[in-house]
Amino acid sequence: MIKKLFILCLIPFTLLTYSQSQVGINTLNPTQTLDVNGGARVRNMTNIDTEALSLEYNNRVVANRDGVLGYVVNSNTTAPWSFNDNKYAVLSSPISTEVRTGRVNLNFSIRVSVPAKSQAQVEINYSMPVMHSLRTAGTISYMGCALYMSVNGGRDTELEMGSRKYTVPGSYNGIGVSAFGMPISGFAIDIISNPGNTPIDVVYKVDGYVESNSASVTFGMYAERPSYNYNWGRGAMSAQIFTKPIN
Repeated sequence: MIKKLFILCLIPFTLLTYSQSQVGINTLNPTQTLDVNGGARVRNMTNIDTEALSLEYNNRVVANRDGVLGYVVNSNTTAPWSFNDNKYAVLSSPISTEVRTGRVNLNFSIRVSVPAKSQAQVEINYSMPVMHSLRTAGTISYMGCALYMSVNGGRDTELEMGSRKYTVPGSYNGIGVSAFGMPISGFAIDIISNPGNTPIDVVYKVDGYVESNSASVTFGMYAERPSYNYNWGRGAMSAQIFTKPIN
């Protein structure tokens, strides 16, 4: 009798020891510490709708194709951007054109690399002196700059946020004016997501735009010192890049 009692007492101890290593719900063959063969429901969860809690609860629970759970660090969508890089370009020489209508290639660009599994915020600033050669009214109607972007050598897409085009006045005041010009400044913010496993190259390009009847148009510094109008400035562009991970 004592021997049988001893054996019976060992049975629940063995079950308890096994249950502490792997527990199966609706399955007799658990493969994880907790193996649920079915759906799951959580009735009470912490509300993290505050900045302090959003920084504390910054991991996201994920599952693979077999339903095994894991977590990803820093998956909070409110995570701040981190400074990545700063790039700039300066127009090396003035570009004059006789184009009557359309885009003028200034060969003026900045290349940005967006790391794999990340999102990038690119802030582009540029300044470009533009001048046309005649003071005669009606010789030119429209001029300015357009901002384009392309990804991995693809087609250029205009970022209208950063384009600046102006209607030129029909008449000018002042005697002895031989040219009409203005500084053009542009700004744009571009958000790029790269969920892939390799970096992507993005090129931001500033080109000129002209609608003219007869006047030539010059973009960038007009002339080297001490030539006439040497101090009109140069074309310059900069890009600040901020990134954060994509989970």
